[in-house]
Amino acid sequence: MTKKVDMIVDLQYGSTGKGLIAGYIALKTQHDVIVNANMPNAGHTFIDAKGQKMIHKVLPNGIVSPRCKYVLIGPGSVFDVSRLYNEIQQAKQFGYMKDAKVFVHENAVPVLDRHREEESTLESIGSTKQGSMAASIDKMKRNPDNSVIARDLVSNFDQERYGLSVISGSGYNEIIKNAHSILAEGAQGFSLGINEKFYPYCTSRDCSPARFMSDMAIPLPYLRTVLGTARTYPIRVGGTSGGCYGDQTETRWEDLGLAQERTTVTNKVRRVFTFSKQQIDDAMYMFAPDEVFLNFCNYIEDSDQMRDIIGHFEGKVKYLGFGPSVGDIDET
Repeated sequence: MTKKVDMIVDLQYGSTGKGLIAGYIALKTQHDVIVNANMPNAGHTFIDAKGQKMIHKVLPNGIVSPRCKYVLIGPGSVFDVSRLYNEIQQAKQFGYMKDAKVFVHENAVPVLDRHREEESTLESIGSTKQGSMAASIDKMKRNPDNSVIARDLVSNFDQERYGLSVISGSGYNEIIKNAHSILAEGAQGFSLGINEKFYPYCTSRDCSPARFMSDMAIPLPYLRTVLGTARTYPIRVGGTSGGCYGDQTETRWEDLGLAQERTTVTNKVRRVFTFSKQQIDDAMYMFAPDEVFLNFCNYIEDSDQMRDIIGHFEGKVKYLGFGPSVGDIDET
């Protein structure tokens, strides 16, 4: 098997700028197939050189690749059909995806109103209440009389109108096999994985490269590079979203002299923490990234502090982010 998949994963709690670096890498490497397996509990932002801003909860941000031919929504996805339609329309308005085709794997799960309703009372674990867990549980129930996968709900939405198609597993596999170069975008972050130390204050699945490859139905031998993303001051979503590592402390935006950040999905003020060496050591061990994108470097003014942070990434920091747009990334 030819190694042709470049995977982007988060080394912390999420919101490290995966969407930004995904767009940057897609423009640079010009992948022809872009794939993810998102759930609606995470949003990914990309601002291009023209200042055009895209916030994607369904589409991968690598759709900005000039050679993008296929956009694949993997079988492990939970997605909102209307949201996907709106994201496709906006991307085309911005001049992207002109000739690209969007395919939803037949085993992906459209999120339904009842899934959101089931999660509406989940206050105690900092849930985003987007229906991701409820939809996933419905899929795991495997009820033949109440199937929730895209294959069996395809008649519920107009594929031609939405500009997408539900594709069989074999058809999906053919696209993966014939791809020249694939950008695979993970969601959320290492420390939020259901098998990591913050359970039950976590997301409903593992957030590792291996899990994402499985959720995207891509054979592991195809994996070429893993790009890990991190930020100088890690964040967690607002509310009762769990603790932190022993070598980091929770602080406040005003104490850092920084403007408050708000979550992309729920618009809550993010909790902010000091940098954790332990968190990065654990993530580097589990993910073994080939390269690292360190974002929010503009939050650090002390050069010694910056060198200390960079030093924890085993010499793998290749990209530095200093702002919200693609023009704010420097290569080391």
